[in-house]
Amino acid sequence: MDNEYREAIAQAKANLKEVRERGVEALGRPWSEVRKEFFTPEELAASNLRVQLMTELAHTRHDKGISQRQLEEIRY
Repeated sequence: MDNEYREAIAQAKANLKEVRERGVEALGRPWSEVRKEFFTPEELAASNLRVQLMTELAHTRHDKGISQRQLEEIRY
């Protein structure tokens, strides 16, 4: 296991070096641009709505001190 770990660390360091050398080119385009090629405006709107709902639910749970388990019990 130690040998595999060392090899993985060495590979990660080599990858980081390559990214630093290539700069922005290594990173590609932003996801906000790419997703417009894969999804329709309706799909994007639906996805954004789901994210907003999940975020609001998480904030409300936190504010009210409700755990995920308690929320599941409330649901049923």
